[in-house]
Amino acid sequence: MKILVYGQIRDNLLEENLLGILNKLSEVFQGSEIYAAILGSQINNEWTGELGKHGVKKVYTVEAPELENYLSRPYVKSMLEIIEKAEPTLVMAAGTVFGEDLIPRLAVHHGVSCAQRVVNITLEGEDILFHTPVRDDQAMKITKIEGVIKFATSRTGAFFENENPSGSAPEIEKVEISFDADDMVVKHVEVRKAERTVNLKDAKLIVAGGRGVGGKDNFQILKDLAELLGGEIGATRACTDVHWIEETYEIGQTGQSVSPDIYIAAGISGAPQHLSGVKAKTFIAINTDEGAPILKYADYGIIGDLLVILPLLKKKLE
Repeated sequence: MKILVYGQIRDNLLEENLLGILNKLSEVFQGSEIYAAILGSQINNEWTGELGKHGVKKVYTVEAPELENYLSRPYVKSMLEIIEKAEPTLVMAAGTVFGEDLIPRLAVHHGVSCAQRVVNITLEGEDILFHTPVRDDQAMKITKIEGVIKFATSRTGAFFENENPSGSAPEIEKVEISFDADDMVVKHVEVRKAERTVNLKDAKLIVAGGRGVGGKDNFQILKDLAELLGGEIGATRACTDVHWIEETYEIGQTGQSVSPDIYIAAGISGAPQHLSGVKAKTFIAINTDEGAPILKYADYGIIGDLLVILPLLKKKLE
């Protein structure tokens, strides 16, 4: 079996989830050939060398000024040419903004479906099965894709990289692509980065909110308490998905892993995907549901409305 991975470059480095994907693919498809594709205006030998260490046997590269920034048409055109050369059974990428745009387009070109944001890959005989959380991570959907080529993206943070890779330098194949005006109908204007980046890993105290916060405006209550205590705020994926708070505050399997002295979980049900990213010395949970799973993990549990309890706690501390 041949597997092709799209090697996204972010801030002049390999996308952080890419190495985790390679580790997972090496475990599941032992003995298979793993290839990678890197597209850009300039290809760095360090990128290809790192891919080789993590099990990639061959790297297809396309170097062109038109590929300096991600644009759907030129990237799809380049990847279609590489797929024709590599003849893979599976094409996969990290589920970033670019990966989620590119891979489904490639699947459509081949007339097949695409498994997106998968957290596990298994084999059942010769069938590849893709596991995707659904219903707010309370259930798992298992998908089998028909077609000669399968296409998939991983959920952010789903797989962990091999910390002791033993691969060697990969074969490099340069692919020449010509672009015309139709390929460049969309123009790159600019990239705007968030003004604030959050490093929750170093926070000694975190007040984190879940779906029970009830809305974007209510996160101010968490912020007020966190500021008073000299800590940071965090959130579950359910909150970042609906844009109540920026993704940089997400904690859990698809966000940051944290280990504060005190962790206050307000309105969080306790899904394993969130709790897998939390290791706190003291864990305090606030929830209206006395049967909420998170209370089993908490050192202290408070049954009640966080919108009432947190302001009272802040007033008492003041």
